Amino acid sequence: MAQTYLNGKITVTSLAAPTVEDMQKIKALSDDERRAMLEEKLERGRNSPVSDKTVDDVWEEALQETRALKEKPEYAI
Repeated sequence: MAQTYLNGKITVTSLAAPTVEDMQKIKALSDDERRAMLEEKLERGRNSPVSDKTVDDVWEEALQETRALKEKPEYAI
């Protein structure tokens, strides 16, 4: 699932597990833009509804997403 930031200026697949292409886009931003993007991500989290998922549910989802990303050759980490 793509995530768009800075009023549509940048779209990345993930900030937690960016692809090589995502990292190139992020590196092309100014320091102020990167800071604004991270602040936007944090604000989205603060404004999101409370989840009924357990920590184990969230962990398993994160593992599944990471495994899926690792199968892509452009995976950066």
